Amino acid sequence: MTLSQDHRTIRWAERGLLFLLVLYVCSHTLPRAWRSLITDFPNYYTAARLAHEGFDTSRMYEWDWLQREKDHRAVDVRIIGLVPITPFSTLVMWPLTRLAPLTAKHIWILLSLAFLIPLCWLLRSMTGLTYQRAALAFAVSVPLYRNLEFGQLYVLLILLIVAACWAYLRKYYAWAGALIAIAAACKIFPVLFLIFFLQRRSWRALISGVVTGLAAAAVSVAVFGWNVHRTYLHEILPWTLHGAALPPYTPVASFSSVLHYLFLSEPQWNPHPWHDSPLCYALLLPVLQMLTLAPAVLLIRKGDNTRDRILLEWSALVTASLAISTVPASYNFVLMVLPVCVLAAKFLRCGWYGWLAALLVVYFGIGFPIAAPHQATGLLVLLYGPRLPLMLALLAGIYLLQWRDRPAKDTVQDWSRYAWGAAMAVVVVFTVFSTLHRERAVRQEYAYRLPLQAQGFLSAGARPAGSGVRYIAFTPGGYRLVTENQSEVWNDPSTDSPDDDLSFTSSLGNVQPEKVLVERVRNRRSQIVNVQDPSRVIVDDARNPMLSADAQSLAFVRDDRGRGQLMVRRGFESATAGESTLTPSSFNVYEASFRSEKEYAFSAVESGRPPQLYLSDATHENIPLALGESRYPALSPDGRWMAYSHFDQGVWNLWLRDQVTGATQRIADEPCNQIQPGWEDDSKTLLYSTDCGRNLWFTAVSRRRVIP
Repeated sequence: MTLSQDHRTIRWAERGLLFLLVLYVCSHTLPRAWRSLITDFPNYYTAARLAHEGFDTSRMYEWDWLQREKDHRAVDVRIIGLVPITPFSTLVMWPLTRLAPLTAKHIWILLSLAFLIPLCWLLRSMTGLTYQRAALAFAVSVPLYRNLEFGQLYVLLILLIVAACWAYLRKYYAWAGALIAIAAACKIFPVLFLIFFLQRRSWRALISGVVTGLAAAAVSVAVFGWNVHRTYLHEILPWTLHGAALPPYTPVASFSSVLHYLFLSEPQWNPHPWHDSPLCYALLLPVLQMLTLAPAVLLIRKGDNTRDRILLEWSALVTASLAISTVPASYNFVLMVLPVCVLAAKFLRCGWYGWLAALLVVYFGIGFPIAAPHQATGLLVLLYGPRLPLMLALLAGIYLLQWRDRPAKDTVQDWSRYAWGAAMAVVVVFTVFSTLHRERAVRQEYAYRLPLQAQGFLSAGARPAGSGVRYIAFTPGGYRLVTENQSEVWNDPSTDSPDDDLSFTSSLGNVQPEKVLVERVRNRRSQIVNVQDPSRVIVDDARNPMLSADAQSLAFVRDDRGRGQLMVRRGFESATAGESTLTPSSFNVYEASFRSEKEYAFSAVESGRPPQLYLSDATHENIPLALGESRYPALSPDGRWMAYSHFDQGVWNLWLRDQVTGATQRIADEPCNQIQPGWEDDSKTLLYSTDCGRNLWFTAVSRRRVIP
């Protein structure tokens, strides 16, 4: 067989494979993606729709708040959450928010498929691969199928990154910087390309990137307001960077999750790690991440402006950013199309067909979905997660090519590489010490953790219930009110229903029989019902019910376009009970604690300022307390104390206020969140939610005696 015949055979084999893969997409992936929302797309869609409808979105990162708004709009997906998505990225869905959710997803799928056309053209233009081979790179990418099924943004993201690379190669530096800035506003990691511009002294690209990034931030703040961005910068982003924005003990393709699983204990999620050692975790995580990233920065050569060199450097940054990501998901790895096309083109030009075959195997292995193991323990878990080692192997190959292709004499940038190396060393040392302090400190909270039998993603709003506790459990099926005693676990009869239980209240122990009222979202409305007679609506269009101390009055929060007002209904069980407003419309009430119309406290936002606490009495003066940024007030049954959460150094910690003297004292000083305190009947012991050792706001329940 001649060489030309070999080439024709290869081309026909490629066409046959491409045809089969396209057939698979059309017959399996697209129908699956088309008929249901599944996940991820509703997160972006709901946030954009809220902003489009003029809602106050300052609380959209809170799991239960966003779930409530999703339910009110009949978005057909069981659970929803925005962590760790940036506010700006949701604006991509803004033009689709006038459509029904599933229709909007259909349009987004078609747009994602359309994005593949310019992507193939750009990759062919940069690498010299044929359109057929560029299309094959996408067709064999399982992460692409996940993007279509989940309605994710990563096809658009790779289009932005590839277009930026194409623009840079053609010296359209301002366009390259602007495209990277937009990509970074959607997903943070492309900000690493600003280092590329800095290393290469591409000042126009760097300035354009900074200016466009500031413009994107300004647009996002104008749409969503400052409060939600303050939450993102102070709470979401820091937890994302240290690997706790999503469940951290699932050994997936990240250093953070594997090291969490091996070295960090957590009473419910990871009670028996291979070796319980915060020190090992604190040392290994920053060192491994920096060793992975550092060559991508240090091997950038300002003096070499050849196309191959720039493409290799661009590929190294993409691959390294995915390798050190703390929240990798399967759909993220569609971004690997760029480095794989760059390497494949180089191997074909050089005739390195063995390396090309290895590249294809690695590429398919990176994208192939492998479920996290349930039985493997200890170091055996490393055998079940090939994605991370394959990523590192591919990255090592890119670094080796960069090293081979370096100029014989390259002394121009020696000083900058030393400066970067020193800066990276300082970052590693600082991160080791801060991580060690944080991981040791959060474990002090474990002594107060309750060993609840009914475990979900989070357990919230715990209150005493006889010999046990009652709380809201966030499960894969939705939010459920759970009562757990020492001898039994009782779930609400509506466990299998599509309705969500998002908040509840119960009478104090001295009131018999016990009254338990729950906020249940049904028929696109939040309704307060009695768990013993859920068919009877006590209050319609209301959330966060609060029974008075004598159980005769019911306070609740009613929302108007995302802004809450505190209300009260006297003699609430009567069909003729009247309602009155306790707070002015200028306040956006977040939550409250209610003993009577003469004694209650609430947290609220006014004029876009951070939330603070207010005390009120019979005159409803709504007196602000000088407690700084604070939320979650809880008045003790005897009226003497108020527990609350105060925000300091990026976390919410418990504090205590003497209602007689006004004196305050810190209950705990932990580098994690302690929220939603509730008193037991003795007015000395608190139940509260804490995410110490877990991921952000995926809380467990703790009990702590705070009054001697």
